Amino acid sequence: MQNYMHQSSRHIAEEKLCQILETFHNADEGKKGFLTNEDLKVAFVSLFGYKPSRNEVEQLMAKNQTQRAVSSDSIWLSSDQLLTRKPANYEIKQTPDATPVGMCLEHFTEIAKTKILAEDSDDEIRQMFIAFDVMCRGFITLDITKRVFQQVAPFLDSVTVEKLFREADVDRDGRVSYRDFEFIMKYKLDDEL
Repeated sequence: MQNYMHQSSRHIAEEKLCQILETFHNADEGKKGFLTNEDLKVAFVSLFGYKPSRNEVEQLMAKNQTQRAVSSDSIWLSSDQLLTRKPANYEIKQTPDATPVGMCLEHFTEIAKTKILAEDSDDEIRQMFIAFDVMCRGFITLDITKRVFQQVAPFLDSVTVEKLFREADVDRDGRVSYRDFEFIMKYKLDDEL
C-alpha cells in the first residue's frame, strides 16, 4: 500500500485559495504588495487561528528571502541596492525608497497552501480514526478493525487486515492509539504487505 500522504497530494479548493488571497490583501497594511513580519502575524491569526512565534515568522521570512533571491529577476544586496538581472550582465540600482523586507503574495500563497493541506489531511486522519473507534475508547482493537474492514473493504482477507493492525500496533498491546494510527497513516504504510 502507498503512504496515505502521497495519495492525498490534492490541490487546494478554489474557495480556500480565495480565502488566502483575501487574507493577504487584508493583512497587507498600507497596501504595499507584501507582508511585513507584523502583517504576516495578522495573516496567520486570520487564516489559521494562531499567532506564530517570532522564531516561526523569522524562519518563514528568511526562507522567503532565499526563494526570492533565487527565483526573481532582482536580488536585494542591501536595504538600498537592487541587483537586476539582464540577459548579458547585471546592473546595480540605488533604491532609497524601497525596502526588501516582506513576503510577496506568491510566497505567502505557497506557505498557506502547504499548511492548509497538512491541516486537511490531519482532519481526515482524525475522522477515519473516529470511524474505527466505534466505542469511543480512544483506541482501536483487532476485532473492531476486522469488523470495520469487513463492512467497508470486504475484499481484503483477514490475514491482510491482521498484518495492517500489527504494523500499526507499535507497542504490541493489542490496541492502536490515535498517535499510532496517525503515524501509520502519515509515514509508515509501505509495500511490505
